[in-house]
Amino acid sequence: MEKQQKKLINALVLVVENFRSPEALGPVLNALGGRHIGYGVIPKYYGPVGDALLMAFEQSLQEDWTPEVKRAWTDAYRTITGLMLKGAVVVSTPNVVPNQKDVTHNQPKELKTQLLNESKPSVPQTEQQKKPLVSIQLDGEIIQKTLSKITDSYQKFQEQSLIQRLGEVLKGILEKFIDNFWTQPAWLVASVSAVLFIIIYVAADDNSLIGKILQSVDALSMVVALILFIKEAPDRRKQFHYQAWSIVDAAHGVKVSYARILALQDLNEDGVSLRGVDAIGAELVAINLSRANLSDTKLSEADLSNANLSHANLNNANLSQAKLSGANLSDANLSFARLSQVNFSSANLSGANLICADLSNANMSGVNLTNASLSGANLKSAYLSGANLKGAKVSISDLSGALLTGAVMPDGSKYKSVEDGVTNK
Repeated sequence: MEKQQKKLINALVLVVENFRSPEALGPVLNALGGRHIGYGVIPKYYGPVGDALLMAFEQSLQEDWTPEVKRAWTDAYRTITGLMLKGAVVVSTPNVVPNQKDVTHNQPKELKTQLLNESKPSVPQTEQQKKPLVSIQLDGEIIQKTLSKITDSYQKFQEQSLIQRLGEVLKGILEKFIDNFWTQPAWLVASVSAVLFIIIYVAADDNSLIGKILQSVDALSMVVALILFIKEAPDRRKQFHYQAWSIVDAAHGVKVSYARILALQDLNEDGVSLRGVDAIGAELVAINLSRANLSDTKLSEADLSNANLSHANLNNANLSQAKLSGANLSDANLSFARLSQVNFSSANLSGANLICADLSNANMSGVNLTNASLSGANLKSAYLSGANLKGAKVSISDLSGALLTGAVMPDGSKYKSVEDGVTNK
């Protein structure tokens, strides 16, 4: 219960400090709502939780629980609920990745529908104000000019409408053709392609360029082969992904595997989610996983020195005791990540989201933390000597347990210790 109490307090601190920063608050609460789907939480539970929270505030604050404070926290909880439900909608929508080490929770369709309905923000209806009618006297010439302009405008509108309708029809035909191309069997696509080739061949002028090209004996076979090559491209891509995941799985428990590094990089380049990957203790030096989805991954004790993880999603990842010295983690999402005893020396964490992350006993000497978000992070015994915290979102209480000798503080000033005869900033 102590851990749950601390998480709740951190979440409330996070909301208070970032309520006017939706770019920082939104992704964290979306991810939090997504994780609660795995805990069995459904939308109807949010109401009783909110009532209990507001009742606890009322009992604790007593005379300080004014109508204004109650209204503010009610609005805040409504916002929190909306953001968490949006995250729950994403998680409740299945996204199958072959051989991916992740737990799939089969959610009923009723839950998904309920989530979609409750996550939609309510838009208050504004009463339309009636405008008074204004009577204007016009002479015959002005009326004639006005009617002429209206007629011209109507004709142009008709022409534009016709072109627009034709464009929409052609677009619809093209979309249906593309859909059928990918859904129909390869033999049918090849047969239709051959028939179209023959029609074009018969209709084409023998002396034209296209006619001379089509007169080639191998032209038909080349066209069919090209069509089949394009048609089978997704299947080849799937096969490649299966092979890549097989390499990753085979390297489980193996410390050094260059093939695993290449497989993870290739999967990420193809936009495949790497969520839940288990590579504990793996050597992944200088790996390039920029913008990768690495949420919920198990990378404790892994060597990620000089890795490129910029803009990567490492939400709720376990990186405890990992080596990340010299790594590029700029604008990465490390919210709620377990980063205790991680070696971040000289790493780039500028703009990173470290909200509610566990950074206890982490080595962050010389780390670039400019404009990073550290609200609610656990920095107990974290070594921040020489770190650059300029513009970082972090409270003095969060920094109280860290070692800050020579660090640049959020306001741009340099930290002065008590020994220097200056009060701690």
